[in-house]
Amino acid sequence: MEGGAAPEKDCAPHCRMSENNVGGNTAQTGFSDQQRSNDTITVVFTADNHLGYTTFGQQPVKREERQQRLRHAFQQATDFAVGQGVDLFVQAGDLFDATTPDERDRSFVSARLAQLRQAGIRVFALGGVNDTPAETHTLLGDAAQAPQVSYAHLGVMHYFPPNPTQLEPVMVKIRDVLVGICGLGVLAGQEGNPLTRVHEQSEIERAAVSILLLHAPIEGLTTGRSLLERRAQVSRSSIEDQSLFRYILAGYHHSYQHLHIGQCEVIVAGATQHIDFSDPDQEPGFVFLGLAADGIRWCKHIVVDSLKLQRLLLQTSELWPDGTSTTASTTDSILEQLQPLCSEETMVQLRLEGQLTRGQYHQLDLNQIRRYGEEHCFALAIDDSGLEILSELEAISAETGERFSPREELMALADEWIAVADDEQEKKALRATKEDLLAAMDEVKRR
Repeated sequence: MEGGAAPEKDCAPHCRMSENNVGGNTAQTGFSDQQRSNDTITVVFTADNHLGYTTFGQQPVKREERQQRLRHAFQQATDFAVGQGVDLFVQAGDLFDATTPDERDRSFVSARLAQLRQAGIRVFALGGVNDTPAETHTLLGDAAQAPQVSYAHLGVMHYFPPNPTQLEPVMVKIRDVLVGICGLGVLAGQEGNPLTRVHEQSEIERAAVSILLLHAPIEGLTTGRSLLERRAQVSRSSIEDQSLFRYILAGYHHSYQHLHIGQCEVIVAGATQHIDFSDPDQEPGFVFLGLAADGIRWCKHIVVDSLKLQRLLLQTSELWPDGTSTTASTTDSILEQLQPLCSEETMVQLRLEGQLTRGQYHQLDLNQIRRYGEEHCFALAIDDSGLEILSELEAISAETGERFSPREELMALADEWIAVADDEQEKKALRATKEDLLAAMDEVKRR
């Protein structure tokens, strides 16, 4: 690694406060001496930076720009931490998008950590789902390690593996305040609430400010789309029942949240760039915190530079209102609706939903739509998972409004296959199968 790697170009901070912040003026101007009292621990908190993330099929120039934006967003967080002179810089998982980041991203992080160390800022990081090896050994038999381990060995951060056999707190004295920090997360394929591993510990109980770094799905914030979210979810009741941690700083979820659960403050940093279209209204960023033994002093979400998201939802009933649209008119209609959403700074998702025939599906010139997206916006994603392609029989039924019985459907479908069969022997076999199935259906009906 090249610890002295040069910073990304044009990385002067352009952070701004999001509208859902509590109290204070712009964070760029600093805080008063009263707010920065000796009992307040100042923290810059980030998560889900996903350095190295790539989109399948994206053009090389845009892929490189995307990765520069990811690095730039993380550097905005580190520059802000240095500018504010905070006590702690905390990263709660998925710093990298993979367990084997390339040398450019590794060197970039080395330079940012050196910057924080030079400023006297302690760094704590937790492994995430994406950047922690699920297996303990590689195929070659070598020990599989998260990329952050090398930074920990060099003494520029303290690294928490997400699946410790038992929580081992790190105790640090900041001015006159004893701070205790633990880390806990989940791995791909894991089952069970990870917070049930937390047991009473005399060591962490000594801390005036106790912090748990968490990288796991939290009840109420999940979409339920993945097995991990259904099987390894942290329940709100388990957060409320635990008494060890006053503050939980969480990653995994990509939108900023500040929750009060029982006596605990749960802050979700959110991602520093849009990774998908799950939260189009949320602005990426990091969090600036003031923590004290008797409660939180401030919690401010700092918005970073990012691409904008736009979504266009089209129903097939809109594209074929009379069922007679042509390939050109259908595609033109889609492009006309995409046009006002596209810009060089925008990622657009086109989602298609509804029923259509095979003929109508082939009228969708998706290649032309993709080319338009490549030319007029930063990225265009086409989601056709909501389309249902009707069989020819269903299409006829949908057009006429008639409802076929199961017997009629079987007869019509069998006749279709018989009509297109080339071999007379195959036709004979299909007719025999048809008669057998019809006889069986009649027998069931008589029972």
